[in-house]
Amino acid sequence: MRRNGRAMANEAKHPYVVEVAVAGDALDIELGRRIMRFHKSRHLLPRYGRRIKTRRGQFYYRWCFFDLLIARAFVEEFGAKFSKPDI
Repeated sequence: MRRNGRAMANEAKHPYVVEVAVAGDALDIELGRRIMRFHKSRHLLPRYGRRIKTRRGQFYYRWCFFDLLIARAFVEEFGAKFSKPDI
């Protein structure tokens, strides 16, 4: 399955999708390492969602979670937001 297909499948299977805004079009190396440590410390396999580009040129990277509490911890730690703002 292609990367985008896998990302879309992750978003469909995991009810909590979280977006992190990034400067430019790539994930900063240090931020990526912090995100991997977050997952590793909780014994989670990172589930990537799609990379989104807005009309204004802002890029967002998405991560997908089964658990709302873990998703909220991710939001708090990384200044992220839920892709569905009503959560």
